[in-house]
Amino acid sequence: MLLSLTLVLYSIKIENMREALLDNGQVDRKQSNPKLLILGCAVMERELRQFQNGRVEFKFLDQGLHRTPQNMTKILQTEIDQPCEEEYNAIVLGYGLCSNGIVSVHSQKHTLVVPRIHDCITLFLGSPEYYRQESAKQPGTYYLTPGWIEKGQTPISKYESYVRSYDEETATWVLHEELKHYTRIALIDTGVYPLEPYRKIARQNAEFLGINYEELPGSPLLFKELVCGPWGKNFLIVEKGQSVQQEMFLDL
Repeated sequence: MLLSLTLVLYSIKIENMREALLDNGQVDRKQSNPKLLILGCAVMERELRQFQNGRVEFKFLDQGLHRTPQNMTKILQTEIDQPCEEEYNAIVLGYGLCSNGIVSVHSQKHTLVVPRIHDCITLFLGSPEYYRQESAKQPGTYYLTPGWIEKGQTPISKYESYVRSYDEETATWVLHEELKHYTRIALIDTGVYPLEPYRKIARQNAEFLGINYEELPGSPLLFKELVCGPWGKNFLIVEKGQSVQQEMFLDL
């Protein structure tokens, strides 16, 4: 009887301590196991889905939005505005600044979580530091990933689209003028695809442009943080009613 009473009193004490922590903002019931909506680019679908934990819903948007940043802003805003407030604790964007494609997006109903990066290549490489290192080593790099090859554009697929509008000679000239500053194609191995078929395509693209080919090891670290948290220095927390601003990325 005495032991039972002691256990009850101990349980009450623990609960009181927990309530005190809650009152002090040290524990957030909603954020301890949040339900998230992740809006991401289709080229990173496999990299993100590998961290599905039952508390996340994904929606993937067409990679072609990168070519028209103004449309990216409108479509992302529409997607952000759709969910009801009680559906999610936060909305996470699988996008960087992306040529200002996310500037001005906001939510009146949800906190937004945004990777603090210029573009998605940082996500695939796993850190801003690694991206800066590669950019300094060879700034004229055209990055490819298996997902980008599947759902985005490569130099060869660009050329094929130009041929539909121009003759072959003009298409070749347009493409090489567009890409003349590139000196390397780098295929990032993110570890979620068998690399060989994509390696072949990436090499073909490098040969087509007459530039070097390399492979770079990717990392799942930022993808994992994006889905599972914690959202540290590489992420922005944009509170309800606030909007994403270009200034938030200026010191990268």
